[in-house]
Amino acid sequence: MCPDSLNLPEPSKDPRPRRGLPTGPRRETFTVDLKTVTPILGGAPVPRQLSEVDPIRVPTLRGHLRFWWRALYGHAYGEHQRLELARRERELWGGMTLGEEKPCRSQVDLCVRAVRDARRDGSPIDMNPSSAYALWPARAEDDEEPVPRWSPGLSFTLEVSAPEGEGIREVREALRAWVLFGGYGSRTRRGCGTVTFVSADEREAWLPKSATLDDLRRVFGDVPLFRPDLAPSPGEMPLLRGARLYRGFKNSSGSLGVSAWGEALGWLREFRQGISGVEGERARNPPLPGDHPKRPRRSNWPEADKIRHHARPLKSGKGYRAYPEEHAPRPQHSRGPAWPRAGFGLPIVVHFQQKRRDKDHYSPSEPEDVQLQWGVAEKRDRGGTEFVPRDRLASPLIVKAMPLANGHFEPIALWLERAYPRNGEVVLMQSGKALDATRAGFDVLRAKDDQPLFTPLREATSLREAFFNWLRDTKKAREA
Repeated sequence: MCPDSLNLPEPSKDPRPRRGLPTGPRRETFTVDLKTVTPILGGAPVPRQLSEVDPIRVPTLRGHLRFWWRALYGHAYGEHQRLELARRERELWGGMTLGEEKPCRSQVDLCVRAVRDARRDGSPIDMNPSSAYALWPARAEDDEEPVPRWSPGLSFTLEVSAPEGEGIREVREALRAWVLFGGYGSRTRRGCGTVTFVSADEREAWLPKSATLDDLRRVFGDVPLFRPDLAPSPGEMPLLRGARLYRGFKNSSGSLGVSAWGEALGWLREFRQGISGVEGERARNPPLPGDHPKRPRRSNWPEADKIRHHARPLKSGKGYRAYPEEHAPRPQHSRGPAWPRAGFGLPIVVHFQQKRRDKDHYSPSEPEDVQLQWGVAEKRDRGGTEFVPRDRLASPLIVKAMPLANGHFEPIALWLERAYPRNGEVVLMQSGKALDATRAGFDVLRAKDDQPLFTPLREATSLREAFFNWLRDTKKAREA
């Protein structure tokens, strides 16, 4: 059983000696001291679990650094140069068999030492603050306990060794990008596991003075960042080259990492809940008996109405009477498929309220649980095509608290350059079956006959454009 707090002394000798490379290139080593500023979810070999032996695991760190290495340098390899990119990544980070090439070990050695202040948090998740928008997977379900996480303040020393020259330089920049835009464990695209440097000297050496593009480009040197003009045809690999970055207004959240994180999460939370619709806020109907006066009512987004159109057939000749009157599909949302929020990542599991709070208002005719997934139409052996659902698609949007050189943090929203899967479509699944009539392309914000109730969906041509226009128009954030 893991104690509530781990203060592991630094060993007198490294228990994991570095592997010798007698014929390899000359190597360079650097060491940094890091600490977390937001909770860590996961990071262990078993999903949704904490590693009781190694709170910060080298394999998990290596995976994060590899991702940001690709995000920084993948632009140099076009869609037809994937094999060259795979070879370069394998050469530096190691990998299994590639064509006729044998498996090779990583040229990058990582060593985690002196893990301190690892405090286990198993308390219930408060669903009111913005942080719950990132931590909700850890909430207690049924009779189970909440999923444990590491509290902010965990610190550790990371030693990195790599071939001198280009190798060590690229690894340094990958580490910098990970600290600025990533995190440790799961839910990092929602700001969990954010880290910063412990000492002021290291922050000055590694971090920008602000979240402006000029300061970020200054610390990354000649690596092209945030240049959509250089990315006319994005590929499916997430990159920083054509990414777009929005930042909070100066002094909007103070200097604390947790408050900046809460502000960034609040942007996404309000946008996804459809606030600032045609009524000036999220659609609300008169409360039912026993309802809390602030209970959220109907969303201005179209997904719920469209699910009711497709997931459960309407009663013949009865119109919309199969549903509670106040939840009948609204005429502004047609049967035409459109799933705009799929752009924030898939799958999306949808659960309708089935309990009767008042028998005069609710009936058990709501659709059973459904989920939105994506898939592709694949050719059959005997001719024709078959739509094959796929499971996960990560969000291209990162909302988090970005650390700065002065020890402060800025809330940011970073949309990575990435195309949607080629020939991919979003589909509604119920009882394990895809409903063919619900298939729609990515970034379809409205069907032909729709009259969007959520203002940002009316003119935008993509979810990214709608989100950033909303941030700008509501004066919550500005482009960096």
